Amino acid sequence: MVRDLVEVLMAVAVGGMLFSAVARLRRGQAHPRLCPGCGRTVSRVYDACPHCGAAV
Repeated sequence: MVRDLVEVLMAVAVGGMLFSAVARLRRGQAHPRLCPGCGRTVSRVYDACPHCGAAV
């Protein structure tokens, strides 16, 4: 029973995060970081684009 409750809580938490992310995208509050060289999305972790090597 405890395992089922934890599973339901995890599903609700993941669903809430997904809903929040989609809502922010629709309102225009979330912007992906784009590489100035190739225009593809880049993670904030990297200093250089892993696709083309341009400085970000």
